[in-house]
Amino acid sequence: MNNTESTNRERALQLWTSFRDEVMYNHRFYPSHPVLDKLAVFAKQNELTVKPGEIYYRARIIDDNALAEHMIGICYGLGKTEDERKWYRNKANKFRGLSKEGSYVPPNPDLIRDGRSNAKFIRFLYMAESPTTAVFEVRPLLRCAVNVAGIEVKEQLSIANIAVNIAFDPEKDNSEDEWLLYFVQLAFSTPTNNPNDYIPSQIIAEYLRQQGYDGIRYGSSLHKGGYNLTVFDVTKCEAIFSTDLRLEEVKMSLRPAFGAENIDGRFEYIRDNVPMRMDWDSGKLIEAKV
Repeated sequence: MNNTESTNRERALQLWTSFRDEVMYNHRFYPSHPVLDKLAVFAKQNELTVKPGEIYYRARIIDDNALAEHMIGICYGLGKTEDERKWYRNKANKFRGLSKEGSYVPPNPDLIRDGRSNAKFIRFLYMAESPTTAVFEVRPLLRCAVNVAGIEVKEQLSIANIAVNIAFDPEKDNSEDEWLLYFVQLAFSTPTNNPNDYIPSQIIAEYLRQQGYDGIRYGSSLHKGGYNLTVFDVTKCEAIFSTDLRLEEVKMSLRPAFGAENIDGRFEYIRDNVPMRMDWDSGKLIEAKV
């Protein structure tokens, strides 16, 4: 990395840090900042149109709170008629997991918690471009039941797409704006359990909403290579089917932390649950004996 790129990165980081501090500690609701001005230009250059009929995915863990909205309980519960029981297996019933309502955004805003894009009590629709990404986003445990619903776009959507690939090249001087976009992407794709970490991304989402966009597209924080979509007006989409899945296996891949590459030759990596070590003669990972 040359001095120019280092300077661009440092300037972008300073700009992002000043924005974060501004919305965290000074002006939460009506901020004015160069980061937002730059995002307005970038969003216009990378606007994405989603047409009616396109399908996205939304997942929800089927826990005790969701059981009342499960189609099996609705159709086979106590006091149900034979016609209601038959409806569950009827081909016209596309909901085999949670009901249509249970597969979508909770109708009661009091149940809405802070999210990447929404502040508490504000109903936004979160969905993913693949069912796998949707399941990753809800963090199920082994043997958990997970509802995966198909969400159909009903009206054309204008989306601010920040999930644009940035080509970081050691031989290239990445611009300050490219580095700034990188830090914005991190705000939407870095895993966290602290709702306070959502404040900068919430402000960005609300700003883009005020700019007239219907939603925002960004990389998944939990599924590498996966992408999510937040839609601001939940009436512009609709749940059209659901299924009930069970998590039967989890595969992990780990690499050595900085400075921990050599652990007496036993293992250095885990790939798909298998301990591996580097064979320096071949330059390949091989299964380790543990």
